[in-house]
Amino acid sequence: MKDYVLNPYDLEAAKRLEDFLPHRLFDAHMHISHNKNTGGGHTTLKDYFLDTAPLYCGRPVRCNAIVHPGRFLAEPAEMEKSLSFLAAQMEENPGCVAEVQVLPEDTAEDVAKRLIHPAFRGLKCYHVFARRSDTFNASVEEYLPEGAWEVADQRGLVITLHLVKDGALADPDNRNYVKEKAKQYPNAKLILAHAARSFASWTVFDTVDELKDLENVWFDFSGICESPSLQYVLKTCGVSRCMWGTDYPISLLAGKAISLADRFYWIGERDLKNFVSKTDLRSWHVATEGLYALRQACILQDLSSRDIEDLFYNNAARLWQ
Repeated sequence: MKDYVLNPYDLEAAKRLEDFLPHRLFDAHMHISHNKNTGGGHTTLKDYFLDTAPLYCGRPVRCNAIVHPGRFLAEPAEMEKSLSFLAAQMEENPGCVAEVQVLPEDTAEDVAKRLIHPAFRGLKCYHVFARRSDTFNASVEEYLPEGAWEVADQRGLVITLHLVKDGALADPDNRNYVKEKAKQYPNAKLILAHAARSFASWTVFDTVDELKDLENVWFDFSGICESPSLQYVLKTCGVSRCMWGTDYPISLLAGKAISLADRFYWIGERDLKNFVSKTDLRSWHVATEGLYALRQACILQDLSSRDIEDLFYNNAARLWQ
């Protein structure tokens, strides 16, 4: 992503965030990779800091670095390269933490062997590793092994879970899984990525109420570009278990995800070109859209400056202390 440049409209929007952003930031969900064939290419924390700095009004940033989840990681040699790369990145960037990839067939022993650096404070599963062709319809059990839960519970680690299926949290199997595992493994901390993948905002309305008393279930707000689901999660579960994130390098894409009927749609470059031909559109990138959506949610919830500091830094720092 080294060719990425924020457009003038992003930079203009960033100036208006000066009075909103707290004095320091902690990105709870971003990706790097040693492999050039991933979606963002070979990407380091240095790339991340350079690419995103113009949006942050000079604020220092810590982050939770997650390996970009390419299927190549199922190969033992690639997994080893990934772990070595992550460890080197942690050495170069003290104050940051990382999550290692887990695979469907992993035992607790397999998972524990990957924790080769003290900054490896979390585990990441992803549906692309499920043993089926239509992985977007996979049950969580098909890509998050029991061994990961066992290790996370023993060591007090984080697990970041990207829900799939059309309903996300509104899918009864997904929701029951989250509730059962959170109770079974109380010392593990489960982060529901992308506000429980609420790109279609309706999926958290009503459903997230069932999680409000589960203190070990958290939410990162990465990649969400509309405020309703963010506001509802904040309202229902409280600020203390919610965290800002970017989903870098997805955040470098132009456009945004929008709720559409009972699904969601990613507005991308082709759509934006069509819009520009019909109106004076001043489009932003996903990173900017996400910051403004969260700002709107904070305003609508009448959050204090301390609440906003918790969202952008303190909660993540507490989780990964």
